[in-house]
Amino acid sequence: MISAVVLLLLLLVGQAEALGEPQLCYVLDAILFLYGIVLTLLYCRLKIQMRKAVASFEKSDAIYTGLSTRNQETYATLKHEKPQQ
Repeated sequence: MISAVVLLLLLLVGQAEALGEPQLCYVLDAILFLYGIVLTLLYCRLKIQMRKAVASFEKSDAIYTGLSTRNQETYATLKHEKPQQ
């Protein structure tokens, strides 16, 4: 697979040399434009997935809504009394 890509790139080098200055610039601009679109789409997809994950987490947290914590502290304070002599 990698060798096929390298071979394809070597074949395209001759065509790239035949392009003039403006045509090469247009090709590079198109590549950068497509790259920007792909990255933007991936970023938006990631943000949407994160929102869905947060929403599903909040829904699963609703199970514990009716429960309340104990009013008593976990650790009680020790009352030290002096022994009578």
